[in-house]
Amino acid sequence: MAQAVKKHGSKGLIMGIARLLRCHPWAKAGADPVPDHFSLKRQPAADKDLSKF
Repeated sequence: MAQAVKKHGSKGLIMGIARLLRCHPWAKAGADPVPDHFSLKRQPAADKDLSKF
């Protein structure tokens, strides 16, 4: 969340909170990098399963 706040300011805080709200035991695991543009929607990179690496 710190990277999102550093990159997007107060909007980054909202993005971080939205990400935390999406986390649950049945969620798909994977990378969730800070996007270049503000959006509350999941980014395609977040849907990739990186647990195989």
